[in-house]
Amino acid sequence: MNRRSFLRTAASLAIAEAAADAGPAAARLPAFPSSFRFGAATSCVQIEGAAREEDKGESIWDRFSTKPGAIADRSTPAVACDSYRRWPQDLALLAGMGLQSYRFSIAWPRIMPGGKASVNEKGVDHYNRIIDALLGARVEPLVTAYHWDLPQPLEDAGGWPNRDTAARFADYVQLLARRFGDRVKWWCLLNEPQAFTVAGYGWGVHAPGYRDRGMMLRATHTANLAQAAGARALKSERPAAKAGIAHDMVLFDPATSSAADRDACRRFEAFRNLWFLDPAFTGKYPDAFVDGVPFEAMGWKPGDEDRLRAPLHFSGMNFYGGRSLVSAGDRPALLKGLNAHESGHDPGFPAAMERACLWMWNRYRRPVVVTETGFESPDVLASDRTVHDPARIAWLRNAFADVRRAMLKGADVDSVHVWSLIDDWEWQDGFKDRIGLAWVDFTNPTERIPKDSAHWYSELARSRCLDVDI
Repeated sequence: MNRRSFLRTAASLAIAEAAADAGPAAARLPAFPSSFRFGAATSCVQIEGAAREEDKGESIWDRFSTKPGAIADRSTPAVACDSYRRWPQDLALLAGMGLQSYRFSIAWPRIMPGGKASVNEKGVDHYNRIIDALLGARVEPLVTAYHWDLPQPLEDAGGWPNRDTAARFADYVQLLARRFGDRVKWWCLLNEPQAFTVAGYGWGVHAPGYRDRGMMLRATHTANLAQAAGARALKSERPAAKAGIAHDMVLFDPATSSAADRDACRRFEAFRNLWFLDPAFTGKYPDAFVDGVPFEAMGWKPGDEDRLRAPLHFSGMNFYGGRSLVSAGDRPALLKGLNAHESGHDPGFPAAMERACLWMWNRYRRPVVVTETGFESPDVLASDRTVHDPARIAWLRNAFADVRRAMLKGADVDSVHVWSLIDDWEWQDGFKDRIGLAWVDFTNPTERIPKDSAHWYSELARSRCLDVDI
């Protein structure tokens, strides 16, 4: 997912709006309630490094990142931020900021190098140390079971288009529940299914890098089956566990008021958002296509409507703002019967986060967890070893104000996790830009330097107050 082009514009607009706000005094937003948790997020591929150490197996991103042209700067996640060794520094940063929740992912190939059966106890011990340290620092762990790092042996066996991968994922989640579930209460099962199915098997820009619409459709169905199977496996081991998704939510509006654009927008939103949400909560796919849902192409089997429904406690969303404008147009169809495309972005769309939180709450009536939100920019380390990032602060201020407004309008929002705790390896973009609250020197990732945004966020987490209007 490339967030760069529209996020910078969003922050510029936010700063301009803040500077122009000289109107009469208005009521201020009330403080966040004591139950609300301020958090940060990372993923194993993007920060850990140690890609083949201590018996870790190969992931699809380890393989994909070595393909010519796959990564913008030709980098790989082999070292990343070296967090496999330096995780105590990351946790010290969390605790020092006064954050209450940390969303991180467990590397499937580090736990099960072959994707099934054999367990790597060195990997289990590593995450046990992290979980224990978090709890000792009074930081709630929110574990992501899958953040795109499918073990390469499972990809060799067919990957996500192979229906058997759903069963292997359930086995993996059951193992996580047994080993960590006595201390971990909150779980994200899958991170952004759209990204590792559509972008990975349809567009070819994410691992494993295929461009095949049939594989893409089968992968989406397997992922939805996997999420439900994983949720049931988790609950069978730990009935009190709280499971949810981390869906990359995008807001859509028609480019014009024409009937064609309105219909195209509904179809596009159905495939982009509802396709990965409705099955878990309702057991049904949306009617996304003119000619209906292509069940045969997806690998549908009788009884899947029951297998798809997942016992999820919360609706998780990764949200980076703005909205897409969808037009019927005359470009090639995404799939047969779906003549729609994104015609542009409106990053300055006001109250985008508020609208997204209310949408998730009103549609599914589960507590909303903002599993990611953040801002990517080319930050610079100053000579005094500080990093000034006012655009990121403006972005976060607006995002948290929107969350609080949504809460005041009735949305049950449990927590927000800022992406990312530290600068990281951003998938196909490599190390090109920075999105962390703390600076990391990617040539020698031995320290984490809090940016101005980290200090700002720390104050918000401690005070729970935003000095903005309702």
